[in-house]
Amino acid sequence: LKDLKTRENIRIAEKDKFIAEKDKLIEEKDIRIAEKETQLKDLKRQLLQQEMQSLQELSRVKVIANNRALIEIAMQQYKSDLSLTKGLEMFVNEHLLTVGRDKTTLSMYGREVCNKLRNFGFAAKEDFVQKELKNLMHEISKPLHRPHVSGKIYTGYVVGGEPPLAEALAIVISKLQECKFVKNLDVLLVDGEGKCKCVLSNGDIVEYGEA
Repeated sequence: LKDLKTRENIRIAEKDKFIAEKDKLIEEKDIRIAEKETQLKDLKRQLLQQEMQSLQELSRVKVIANNRALIEIAMQQYKSDLSLTKGLEMFVNEHLLTVGRDKTTLSMYGREVCNKLRNFGFAAKEDFVQKELKNLMHEISKPLHRPHVSGKIYTGYVVGGEPPLAEALAIVISKLQECKFVKNLDVLLVDGEGKCKCVLSNGDIVEYGEA
């Protein structure tokens, strides 16, 4: 009986040792996975920084007209685990729209930007701009998502187009600048004729030539 009990204790001890070794292997595997995930995040961050720096450097020597590229890079910094569509939708709903019981309106920030844009000749009709913000992903996903640019613009990163697209882009990009998802890059805002009306600079809207 004593030998039987001893053998049982040995089996239990061996089982406990096996479980402990298994737990240790799992823990080591989890650590390796966490390290790889951290390395991957660092790599993604570096690539995003390189893409942003590339836009900054190119815009100093040539015109880059693209309504989508800058937003795409910024959304990766805002919510890297979401698709561009979902990330932009979340950003717009979080910062730029106010959802009421009866209807959705521009947030206070969105209305302030519209007021500034009117000083530069944009219609900035709030109901139309609000609808455009909700539909912005569709607009910047069209094959022709590059705004027409006047021949008088020689360098700079340019966004814009016909209203209310230009106003919606201005609200999104100026907010991205304010939130530091877009840094050290002034953005020229053009109207439907390709004329630069103002500049989005560090979350503010200023005259072309003053940025």
